[in-house]
Amino acid sequence: MPERSFITGATGQIGLPLVAALVAAGHEVTALVRDEAKASAVRQAGARCLVGHLADADALERGVSGADHVWHLAGGLRGAGVNADGLNRLGTAPLAAAAHRHRARLRSFTFASTCAVYGDRSGLWVGEDYAPAPQTEYGASKIAAEELLSSSGLPLRIARIAAVYGPGLRFMQAEAIKAGRCWLPGEGRNHVPVVHIDDCVAALLAIGCTDSARGIYNVTGPSTPTLREFYGAVAKATGGKPPTFWSTWIPSVFQYGAARQNEALMMRLGRKPRFTTDNLRLFTASVRLRFDRLEKELGFVWRHGDYREGVAASC
Repeated sequence: MPERSFITGATGQIGLPLVAALVAAGHEVTALVRDEAKASAVRQAGARCLVGHLADADALERGVSGADHVWHLAGGLRGAGVNADGLNRLGTAPLAAAAHRHRARLRSFTFASTCAVYGDRSGLWVGEDYAPAPQTEYGASKIAAEELLSSSGLPLRIARIAAVYGPGLRFMQAEAIKAGRCWLPGEGRNHVPVVHIDDCVAALLAIGCTDSARGIYNVTGPSTPTLREFYGAVAKATGGKPPTFWSTWIPSVFQYGAARQNEALMMRLGRKPRFTTDNLRLFTASVRLRFDRLEKELGFVWRHGDYREGVAASC
């Protein structure tokens, strides 16, 4: 009998490839999608769709019932009129409650967290045992969701995921760089952990489907470039112009002031803000992730271990 998986966030940049990978691995996949318009791509990937949201108790109950594995990928930095805590901590609580009612059957509950929980470590290498020190609302909300799940009695695995890059993904900035119009905050000298989408999905499969896996895993590639190095590789692959890092020209006090005003205005209008204080902090933090647990405990082998090769394969 095939294994059954329930996934939230199935239409996201990680969710849709994970659905396809689970189907390819022989799983029967049920995905929670917010509306019928977003369901077609998930169905094309081979999954059954439940139209609903994380506050929809009936949809969650139907999704978790009979599942061997739960993959909780839904969340984000900001939504339309919703802050990070509402998306990540409050959005996780109903799913945890539904999963707890079916915990006797569950083999795994995998939560997609973020390397932003570590905050800015001035380029130091950090392992999963390092105390979180988030400097963003996003990172703090993910830690709050981790803590909620850790006390739920579920067979929990936490994936603290690096910045994910790959064909068409936002972090690549490929189109803007190719057009020569990419501007980014900071100076680009900070180290950023990155992982190719293929390796991210493969790592999530290894974490969620290995019975001995437990606890927290950093999901990152072995190489951790600076932002200048990473986007320099994107510029080389696309034939474009490397980003202009605007902190050389615009003092931080003005950047953060403009970001706070933009957030407040967009939240009042019920719209999703694109320019936020969290964005600024995430693009200027410097941290490098250790990957020992993923490599030694799960025997993980990266397809794109060097970011330069991964970028070249993505453009």
